[in-house]
Amino acid sequence: MAGRQLASQTVPAAGGNVVTTDKVGAVSGVAGLGADGKVPQTQLPTPKITVGITAPASPSVGDVWIDTN
Repeated sequence: MAGRQLASQTVPAAGGNVVTTDKVGAVSGVAGLGADGKVPQTQLPTPKITVGITAPASPSVGDVWIDTN
């Protein structure tokens, strides 16, 4: 991949393996980091939580099941 020099590091040309700033924190983009270095809660998906004594019949990826026993 062709690149150009910036300081002492090679930066990939546009269209390569680059994430542009408009994709940070955007829907279908990538998560950004807050001042604390963590992903802000607003950029995390809301899990579906099931509370009960039996597991859901058809759980989905990301579901959380809490056994109350």
